[in-house]
Amino acid sequence: MAERNLSAIHLSHDLNNIITRILNSLELLKKRVANYEEVEPIINSIENSAFMATEIMEDIQNESKGKTPRKKKIDLNKLIEILVSTVSLSPKNKIKFNLKLQSDLYQVEGRYSDFYRVFLNLIVNAVEAINNRGTITITTSNISTGDRSGSSDLFNSQPYVQIKISDNGTGIDSEIIPFIFDENFSTKSKVKNRGFGLSIVKQIVDSYEGIIKVSSEKGKGSEFLLTFPSLGHTKEKTAEKVKQILLVEDEEILLELLTELLESYGYKIISASDGKGMFKKYNPVNPPDLLIIDQKLPDIDGIECIKKLRSMNKTIPVILASGSQTDYSLEPGIKEIVNKTIHKPYNFEEILSMVRELIG
Repeated sequence: MAERNLSAIHLSHDLNNIITRILNSLELLKKRVANYEEVEPIINSIENSAFMATEIMEDIQNESKGKTPRKKKIDLNKLIEILVSTVSLSPKNKIKFNLKLQSDLYQVEGRYSDFYRVFLNLIVNAVEAINNRGTITITTSNISTGDRSGSSDLFNSQPYVQIKISDNGTGIDSEIIPFIFDENFSTKSKVKNRGFGLSIVKQIVDSYEGIIKVSSEKGKGSEFLLTFPSLGHTKEKTAEKVKQILLVEDEEILLELLTELLESYGYKIISASDGKGMFKKYNPVNPPDLLIIDQKLPDIDGIECIKKLRSMNKTIPVILASGSQTDYSLEPGIKEIVNKTIHKPYNFEEILSMVRELIG
């Protein structure tokens, strides 16, 4: 049994590295493809599949260990763009999507599959409401703690995000609006089962302490307004001196991908593939501004490397990456030596957000 568990741990680590390479390769592909608009729906579909595969794999592992699902930072703008490009692939659709997405939208924390189900249901409902012809407008916006006009008391202590999904379709009768989130309620055929989808949407929104409201006028369309608590602002990269990052990763392809991606955002990368290489590259006279290190290295454990480094440099920010499901942030003493932990598979935007938060 112990050998089987150990084998499963190694398999999980390898799969997480593979999916991380897929996600980061896609990020690099976006920068290199000349005709990106033509292939964007395909890239988005691959990216979305990788995200969903990640959570399915995590669900299997968590169920066997009796653990609760791990939450991640999610870019709702990106998720909406992926869904819209996927829906737009259908040749029968004559729909115009009007996206008004705030460029610096706050991130939310949760499970990708939950938010995917919410927005997929609402977008598909809007498509059906306009009978595949018409306009669907999706607007995202930040609401800061200083702007509380007309807001719910639920969000008075933190910033939040709002998402509006509106269509110019048939609309909903005012008499039935209070019932549309009830399980199995529908004015449509049971085959399409729209009512069940909206009841699931409401359950998920409630589980994130969010709010969903609907307004509609018969013959003029409908609008769904969603509100979620957010993580607020992340620190943006400033035009200061070039920051140096010591990147330690034993997966050669992943090391090359992360190096190229981080360099494309103006960082100087010092790379190493193991613990010994890390200490050879570390310059105490001109130390790096940040260390990103994998927990599983071929020679010295990543955490042991960090402990040794802390004896030389007590202030350098550290991001620990792990391919296992162990939450190292809960380990005794780990918070004293590690600033951030990130679990594989992760996409590049997730780690870039951490880098910017720690060193700008």
